[in-house]
Amino acid sequence: MKKLLLILLFLPMVGFGKMLINCSSLKALNFDVDNMNLIVDISISNTDSLGLQYPFIAYTLDYSGDTIQSGNINLFGTMGLDTTVYSYSLSSQVNPIYPLSIFLVHTNFGVNDTCILNYHPSCDSVITTFAYIDSSINPNQINLNVQTLGLNSNGFGYGGFILLNLTGDTIAFENINTAGNVFGLLQCNLENRMLELVQNIFFPFNGSLHLVSGWFSGNPTTSCIYNLNISEISTAIADKNFKKNVMKITGYLGKQTSFKKNTPLIYIFDDGTVEKKITID
Repeated sequence: MKKLLLILLFLPMVGFGKMLINCSSLKALNFDVDNMNLIVDISISNTDSLGLQYPFIAYTLDYSGDTIQSGNINLFGTMGLDTTVYSYSLSSQVNPIYPLSIFLVHTNFGVNDTCILNYHPSCDSVITTFAYIDSSINPNQINLNVQTLGLNSNGFGYGGFILLNLTGDTIAFENINTAGNVFGLLQCNLENRMLELVQNIFFPFNGSLHLVSGWFSGNPTTSCIYNLNISEISTAIADKNFKKNVMKITGYLGKQTSFKKNTPLIYIFDDGTVEKKITID
């Protein structure tokens, strides 16, 4: 009987030997607002094998700082390697301005932790790939290809990119003085983004690329986080004499137009680069 009691006391410790999971294992997949029934369903995935104890979404803030949702504990726990939907009632109808900051609280053996998760409905519509490192200029630049497949109406206004390593140190970022596009991502577009290196980068490189709304307007909020892995140094260096052709001309609101004098326009080239120009008559 004593042996059985000891076994029963020991079993809970097996599943929860690790104190707290890393917040990077959690990701907000969906934020579904039902204004008719005043309900919000928040889907959170967990890629850690350890589950969460007493998790709940304490509150959610939108880009303007408004509280969209608040909640209390309604679950004893969740499983690891699974997706959990947290449902809460709304006091009134809401129309959030993205991105959202979701504050998820969980407890493990009396230790509380809060993970702040970012969510934007258009994150999956943005594809980022490493192109090359331009070592012909100082500081060196990391060039990325950014493709958009179609964006939510709540776009990434004045959005820019920041590259972090696995310890959270900033490796490179877009500089407003050298950026080709400071107004945000365009619908169904391919462009080149240049990030200035501020630290030495070692290969193979594993890190995270942050798409930050408001980066170029002084009101930065991380909207999306993408894994960026570079296996080796690219030998491709920017060719200053490379001939490129204009594919499309748009106004600052993204509407396609033709060439006009005395009007600021955005030129999109076939190599993925974007330039802002105005021809003065």
